[in-house]
Amino acid sequence: MKFDDNRITIRERSYIDLLDLALRVIRVYAWPLAVALLVGVAPMICLNAWLLADYAEVDFELGFPATYCWYMLQLVIWEMPLATAPITLYLGQALFMQRPSARRMVAGFSASLPQLLIYQVLCRGTLIPVAWIFTFSIYSRPLQTLVHVGIFAWFALFAVWPYLSEVILLERNPMQRHGTQRMTTFRRTRALHRGSLGDLFPRWLGALVIGGLLFVCFWFSIWLMGGMLLSEWEWEGHPLTLYYPLALWLVVGYFAVVRFLCYLDLRIRREGWEVELLMRAEGARLARQLT
Repeated sequence: MKFDDNRITIRERSYIDLLDLALRVIRVYAWPLAVALLVGVAPMICLNAWLLADYAEVDFELGFPATYCWYMLQLVIWEMPLATAPITLYLGQALFMQRPSARRMVAGFSASLPQLLIYQVLCRGTLIPVAWIFTFSIYSRPLQTLVHVGIFAWFALFAVWPYLSEVILLERNPMQRHGTQRMTTFRRTRALHRGSLGDLFPRWLGALVIGGLLFVCFWFSIWLMGGMLLSEWEWEGHPLTLYYPLALWLVVGYFAVVRFLCYLDLRIRREGWEVELLMRAEGARLARQLT
């Protein structure tokens, strides 16, 4: 790794600049990012199609399967951290390396998977007991309970600790202390986000608004393209079972890049990360000269 030869200039940026930079990063790394998104999303698409197969019928009062769309949205939100992990791992390598290694990405994901499952899957459903009580008292189906608990916990964690996945995947801190190693994933995440809620919460609200607009643009664009190619202009069938989740995952993929850049920006603002990189690069250069 060359710490002083970054593919992205390490400096502070506003949220608008980060949104624009994400588009530039996607343009430069379009093919690898598309593959990484497909690797993470494909299992989720198959799982969601199986889980929601009984909900695809049209609600006669509304004229479209509103229940299907609502549950699909919640499942996608629940699965975001796991589905976007390949994108985060790729960008973490592409920042310093000319040719990111797929083997390193697989090894990094395997090492981080237990913590991802515990923090981003299990803890997200148990940190808010009120959500469990509320959903179990109203709904009897396990799937309904699962997705409602997920949506409640998502609102809490993504606004307060939005970069938990980046800490798990890129910094690789242990879950528990080992010997003199005191910095765990929980302590590191808490230290990174402490005192930043005033900046993180507006960015989260902005992501909701911009993500919603992007979703509408993606969905209608895919529907228009499918109508011209397949001559299917109804809102039943493919527009809901295929185009709708595809538009959701495209928005998730874009904001996975935005989230990675925001994580870098937070480290720069709080920790002076650009100075640390320069010092590490200089240390590596001196070590090469001495040896």
